[in-house]
Amino acid sequence: MSVSAAHATDIDCDPSATAAGATRASRLICESALFSMGYQRIYADQQRLLKTGSITEADIAAFRKKRDSCASASCLDAVFREWRAFAAQARSKP
Repeated sequence: MSVSAAHATDIDCDPSATAAGATRASRLICESALFSMGYQRIYADQQRLLKTGSITEADIAAFRKKRDSCASASCLDAVFREWRAFAAQARSKP
């Protein structure tokens, strides 16, 4: 299952950790293989873009704030789509 893989990101999907202080968004990500895999890709993408200087820590913090404000799958889906568009634009900058 993708639960352990999601732990490689900033979200801890350990069942004992998710109960205390977990956001609805993090629970949705941990409970859904599709969201978990998508978030793993986003996280890896963020780390690569950060390393190349294409994005800043503030960009990642803004994404996480939007992500954490989600209480539904449709909201998370929209935030993930928005990130992919933002990252594509960041990669195309000279």
